[in-house]
Amino acid sequence: MEIHIESRERLLSLDFLEGLAIRIADLNLSRVKTTDWLASKIFFFDGTIYDWNGRPLYLDSDIVDRAYGRDIACSWNSEVKMFAARPPIRRPSHRLLLRLALWDSAMKINLTPVLS
Repeated sequence: MEIHIESRERLLSLDFLEGLAIRIADLNLSRVKTTDWLASKIFFFDGTIYDWNGRPLYLDSDIVDRAYGRDIACSWNSEVKMFAARPPIRRPSHRLLLRLALWDSAMKINLTPVLS
């Protein structure tokens, strides 16, 4: 199976952030368990994930930690869930690109894509 990550522009859009917030809220998990869910989807996927440039994404053992800026509290997960009830007014920062790409991949692996 192949997963193709959305373009940078789509990942950094308000629509993507709001859609992701809804998908993450639907998981109904704690902040830390939410990141664990993401990691398990990514690392147990038996296929290839292609980045926004069409290149295979290298999934080293540290990729989720790097994507989260080594935030062991995973506070971003709680923050983004709020956008499910109140849509974001600012686009996500470029520094979130890897994190959003991993979430895009995980949701596609789960057959619940953020954007349809």
